[in-house]
Amino acid sequence: MSIEELTKIITVKKMDLEECEHELNNRYYPSVVRLAMMHYITELRHQLEMYNGDDLKTLG
Repeated sequence: MSIEELTKIITVKKMDLEECEHELNNRYYPSVVRLAMMHYITELRHQLEMYNGDDLKTLG
């Protein structure tokens, strides 16, 4: 995977994270949906931490 592809993936994940957090904080969802969204947000944060720029440097 090239650096450009990885950068695009990270950008999309960041936008998805921001949108999910916004939706979770500003709309009503049943508790089961809220739990699923919180789990997804946690997973996105974890994935973004894994690609925190250090991995980008090793690819280049």
